[in-house]
Amino acid sequence: MDFEQLIADIGIQNLQLFIGLSMGLVFGVGAAMSHFCLRKLVLDLIVLKFSNASYTWLLGLSAALLFTQLLLQGDASDISEAQVIMGEASLSGPIIGGLMFGFGMMLSRGCASRQIIVLASGNLRPLLTLFAFALSAQLAYGGQLVSFRRGIQDLWRLDQTSSQLPGWLPLAQSYYMLIAFAFAVAVASGVVLIKGRAWPQLLGATIVGLAVALGWFATSFVAYHSFNSILPQSITFSAPAAQSVISVMSLDAPFIRLGAGILLGCLVGSLLVTFVRQDFHLQGFTSQSPMGRYLLAGMLMGVGSVLANGCSVGAGLSGTAIMATSSIVTLICIIIGGLVSARYSS
Repeated sequence: MDFEQLIADIGIQNLQLFIGLSMGLVFGVGAAMSHFCLRKLVLDLIVLKFSNASYTWLLGLSAALLFTQLLLQGDASDISEAQVIMGEASLSGPIIGGLMFGFGMMLSRGCASRQIIVLASGNLRPLLTLFAFALSAQLAYGGQLVSFRRGIQDLWRLDQTSSQLPGWLPLAQSYYMLIAFAFAVAVASGVVLIKGRAWPQLLGATIVGLAVALGWFATSFVAYHSFNSILPQSITFSAPAAQSVISVMSLDAPFIRLGAGILLGCLVGSLLVTFVRQDFHLQGFTSQSPMGRYLLAGMLMGVGSVLANGCSVGAGLSGTAIMATSSIVTLICIIIGGLVSARYSS
């Protein structure tokens, strides 16, 4: 099949919107089904006792890595131009940004993606958090905080040969060791969920991992057959949120269809699960859930995710799925920031 002509006939902009909607829809369904949330893993780490929620997140991460590595075979799935592994990746940005994001994630009781899913169930508090997240992300991405972002990211950078984990591990077989480790985690997590009859968590986490892998595959495939009209990428929420703010506020700003599709698709997928479960309940701010807490959380997550070049999904799942060094550092620092936040802000 002449994929180049097919892409030209559909139009790259229309195709980006379709891919974004598909990625977001699948992710939203899986995340809403399983109550997928990194915050719950952090809470379990505090007491050193894993619940089904932790095994659900670990299954989603390992499934994302395994599915991604399985699909990214052949020339048409080249991801070498992906931003997260191209050029001199920052480590200082992921460290500082990851800590900020983790702290904010605990304050708002969920990361950016979780805010969208909770919003679909009728909780109105995420509206403020998401607004603060998107606005602060844009300030760091292309606004008044650009110089601050660049200064932080330039403190410590890696050369391109170290941008992926197998590139700096000492053993030549390190890639296969990582795959084997991910497989072992997936099997162990799956067995625990099966024993606990946590079928929605088992299926939902698998769908989340598949959504991340399909994102990498679809965008790299289109990039290969369209002379890199788009960059290989997968699900993330920080850049789409920042770009959507500008698109809404300025008529001259470009409409980033892939990012907008991810956000809209995630909301629609979450709404579908809410409709099936019939668990829509309106909630707002209370004295135990003050507005300032969620505003600060959104700001910390917005700036932190841009400093780190990814959120708990964009770096924690999508970036880790391709073994990007900076994303793995971001994930570790998000967890550390979450532990600190849970200790001193509860």
